[in-house]
Amino acid sequence: MAAKQKLFCDKTGLVLLSSLLFVSLLMAAGMGAWLAIQNDYKITTNLRQATAVFYLAEAGIEWAKHQIKETALHPPRPADGAQNFSSGTFSVMYISSTPVTPLSAKIVIRSTGSSGISSQTVEAQITKAYDLADSAIGLRGAETSVSLSGNSFFISGFDSDPVNGAPVAGAKPRSAVSTSSAALRAQIEALAAPKSGNIIGGENNISISDSDLIPSSTVTQLGDDLCRAPHAITTTIPVGGTLSLAGESWGSRSAPELHCIEGLSGTGASVTVDGKFSGFGILVVRNIAFIANDAFRWEGLIIITGTGVGFRVAGEENKDIYGAVIINETGSVAATTPTILALEGAIRVFYSRPALERVVNLVPPATLTNVYVSLPSTVTQDFWRSVNP
Repeated sequence: MAAKQKLFCDKTGLVLLSSLLFVSLLMAAGMGAWLAIQNDYKITTNLRQATAVFYLAEAGIEWAKHQIKETALHPPRPADGAQNFSSGTFSVMYISSTPVTPLSAKIVIRSTGSSGISSQTVEAQITKAYDLADSAIGLRGAETSVSLSGNSFFISGFDSDPVNGAPVAGAKPRSAVSTSSAALRAQIEALAAPKSGNIIGGENNISISDSDLIPSSTVTQLGDDLCRAPHAITTTIPVGGTLSLAGESWGSRSAPELHCIEGLSGTGASVTVDGKFSGFGILVVRNIAFIANDAFRWEGLIIITGTGVGFRVAGEENKDIYGAVIINETGSVAATTPTILALEGAIRVFYSRPALERVVNLVPPATLTNVYVSLPSTVTQDFWRSVNP
């Protein structure tokens, strides 16, 4: 009996059992912590890879935008492509490319970013839009000079609506004046310095800029093609003669017209606006000077090109142009009138995409196909979305 009582009362084994239980609990807690750390690491790795492949897919969208910008076709149809990086790859597919107008198209892009076993696919719709001009007044061709002796002129590169004259909200501004000659640009800047409020617009407020867009050869070809178009209304100026535009209205907003006025180089002929004249469409003036003496209004594009050309403004009557004017002297300065632009009276020239878009259908499709490569353009993203499950 005493032996049994001693056995039941002996508690030395409990210490060992308690120690074993405590060690087991510590091991279980350690294993749990280790498993939690492993799971957190895997989750963090997956999140990092998911973020990485998302940014790869976004990089594919940006790469595709550049490809679209560099493509001169309308609508743009770049080839599908892929790029490899140390962190992974992206592959781009052009799902569709649809023309909306002769100057704009919508392109749907799908980009997939991949890294290891992770991938992410995003889809975006891009709009590419061309402009028929890169500024309110574009000067091209031979080295000539400019006169800004008047104080009543105003040139704006901010996109304006010709219906109400208001700026178009959110539209990219163009330069007020662009030139292919750095020397001519410097001359205009010097003349415009005391009248900085008269010439406004441009990205980063650069209202007067150099430009390699729409070069002289393109302007010449554009003028030739337009004047050969079957729907062009042509007026020929006799030697030494002058055409007076007064009391007439050419075209309308709903039905713009293409007019071509032909002169003979070196004859001293001119086209003179003498008041109460308005026009809607495209006006091409070749080998003669365009002189605005009185009130007039034009919505659309005016191209003055050839030998002995120029755009000269006199008189304080209101003169408004919504759209753009391109002046292209193709002769040598010694043989022509050296002043390509003379603003000595009142005139307002507003860059206007709505006015230019309204007249683009007057340009033959084959002509547009040839000039897309030199036209200014913008690429914007309409939306993007994830297409992963």
